[in-house]
Amino acid sequence: APLPHLPVSCVPPFEAASPIVALMSLRSCISLAVLLAAVAVGYLLGTTPNIFGKPSGIEGDSADDLPSWPMYTLGGMMGDVLVQSVKLMPPRFQIAAISTAYWQSEVLYTLAKWGIFDAIEEATSSSISPAEGGTSAASGLTSCAVIAETLGELNADILCRYMRAGAGLGLLTMAPEDGRVLSPSELRFGLTAAGKLLRAVPGGMRDFAMYMNEESRDAFRSAGLSSVSSGRSGFVEAFGEEHFAWHEHHNETQQRFDAVMTSLTPLQVTPLLGDWKPPAANSTVCDIAGGQGHLLAKILQQFPDTRGWVADQSSVVNRSTAFLKSRGLGDRGTAVAIDLLAPLPQELAACDVFVMKLILHDWADKQAVAILRNIAQIARPGARLDMVDRVLGEGSAMEIADGWFQDLHMHANHGAKERTLAEFQDVVRRAGLQGEVQPTRLRAAMWLLQVVL
Repeated sequence: APLPHLPVSCVPPFEAASPIVALMSLRSCISLAVLLAAVAVGYLLGTTPNIFGKPSGIEGDSADDLPSWPMYTLGGMMGDVLVQSVKLMPPRFQIAAISTAYWQSEVLYTLAKWGIFDAIEEATSSSISPAEGGTSAASGLTSCAVIAETLGELNADILCRYMRAGAGLGLLTMAPEDGRVLSPSELRFGLTAAGKLLRAVPGGMRDFAMYMNEESRDAFRSAGLSSVSSGRSGFVEAFGEEHFAWHEHHNETQQRFDAVMTSLTPLQVTPLLGDWKPPAANSTVCDIAGGQGHLLAKILQQFPDTRGWVADQSSVVNRSTAFLKSRGLGDRGTAVAIDLLAPLPQELAACDVFVMKLILHDWADKQAVAILRNIAQIARPGARLDMVDRVLGEGSAMEIADGWFQDLHMHANHGAKERTLAEFQDVVRRAGLQGEVQPTRLRAAMWLLQVVL
């Protein structure tokens, strides 16, 4: 809402030379500043749960990745300003910016696909001197020519122009910083923190970049060209099968998709554990469709008296078992094979809480209702269902706008959707669950939606 009109001007007219008028104006400025500060503090105190400090449930490096509630809210407010500023652009500039937005992802994809980030890391960690090959190990910088020669079959001039654009995106450092020198032999490049994440290393985001710019991009384009008339998912239109079925018999891309889910774990699990607790200290936690078990492992580590199951399709179970054992959790965590659309195994009747992190948005309403009904049929009375999902129309303006794009992404890849809070309540009711959906905002574009079974 707009601020009310203030009758006293903070800035006096230039012709007002009286010291008294100037003093009154100074008091007005101070009063206005105090008022604005009070409104901001009141807003933060009134709208953010767990506002003081980080919760004790988060330990180690993960705690550093989780902002305090005031900082997260402030970031959302700043994001809202950016969203509104885009709308103030002249229409022709706005259309030009949107139409060319893919330039950025194409630069990132090209550099990651050719292994440029790994090559820079290798070149700058070697002992080659600038005179020998254009690399300075001490400065962490190397030249386009060195990278082109290292990888072979690459044109140094074209590569340099891609790397220069990557520096503009903050993926690489560049010297000189203004980029006015165009010769590949004179520019030097190094890795930023974002660039390091695009190396082919465990836990990095290179696989995510590949997935989003290959099969996911193809599915999105097919959704726009075909799904709008057929109603089918973009993935079916592009590849002839639904997402999960297609990946089951494409081993290389299945492994990459597993790596994508792993790379997103810090972005999803840390905010959840920041404001989540099991029903009791010794609860049995069941992570439904939990993949290899990264979330369950984090829960078992944060809450040492809990036990749990990670349930997913049979092709994942062996990897889940190996992963839990590798974390020293084989005696407390167990993997079990399930089909989400079929009755769940009897072992899961012991669950005190069923956790589903970003699962329902993979499914259309009919399948979502079936999944929830299967959980309700196996659960004991009083058990808890904890769904972690985006809620359309909630959060900051930036989160709301981003949710609309995420909704299209889920349709393109899965024929599914993001949901409003009312739509979550609807699928819960249709599944026969009587409890109300209790939403809790998390420090991410996600909400914790809890239902007592």
